Amino acid sequence: MTRNLIVLGCAALLTIGLSFGSFAGSAPDADGDGVPDAYDNCVDIANGPLASTGNCDAQEDYNTNGYGQVCDADLNEDGGVGLDDMGILLNNLNAGAGNTADLNCDGGVGLDDMGRLLNSLNLTPGPSGLPCAAPTATACTAQ
Repeated sequence: MTRNLIVLGCAALLTIGLSFGSFAGSAPDADGDGVPDAYDNCVDIANGPLASTGNCDAQEDYNTNGYGQVCDADLNEDGGVGLDDMGILLNNLNAGAGNTADLNCDGGVGLDDMGRLLNSLNLTPGPSGLPCAAPTATACTAQ
């Protein structure tokens, strides 16, 4: 009887320890999209497999600069979002899939992308957790 209690007690302690241990060392994921921040090309806006809204749910980065489409309205790559980027977007209205001005990855450039760009005016792209997204780094080749 005593032996059974000891075995059950040890099993219970092991179970509790394992359940708490599963939370130890979890990688931070600020936007909750299922991609740890260190590997996320858009840390603050969900664009990973657990993203509940939007079409950029696979870390899309059409210009391979290390910033995901949803947080990269800097279309001319000058380090900030301005009216010059709006001009580029306007020139690409109704363009098809894969265009860098398609900021929501819905397969075309439209007024919805213009709204996203307007919300990003005077901001910089990102932030990104990828080291290749640094302003002085070369383009990201593998995502």
